[in-house]
Amino acid sequence: MIKITNLKKEYQSKKNSTVALNGINIDFKAKGFDFILGPSGSGKTTMLNIIGGLDGIDEGEIKIFGKKFSDFTASEYDSYRNTFIGFIFQEYNLLSEYTVEKNIRIATELQGLEP
Repeated sequence: MIKITNLKKEYQSKKNSTVALNGINIDFKAKGFDFILGPSGSGKTTMLNIIGGLDGIDEGEIKIFGKKFSDFTASEYDSYRNTFIGFIFQEYNLLSEYTVEKNIRIATELQGLEP
């Protein structure tokens, strides 16, 4: 489902640069569980942000169902993010005016699915 080839990401600041990902290759199948493990600062969150469309890449290629990310139209990219990717943040980022259940149901409502 998701194939990552030679993925590279570097962050620049005024004084220095930090290599977050350097030549990552991963093939996530459509079914099953995959675990991303590593020490703090090893690039786990950066990679997840890229796969989820929250961050861009410097080099490499990402394919979703055989189609390159770079070839996605805006609507295909939106559909991918709304259908196949979900985030549960460590800081939760819940909407305080809703219950936990309502916060979780928002994702299905945005897809037009019945809760």
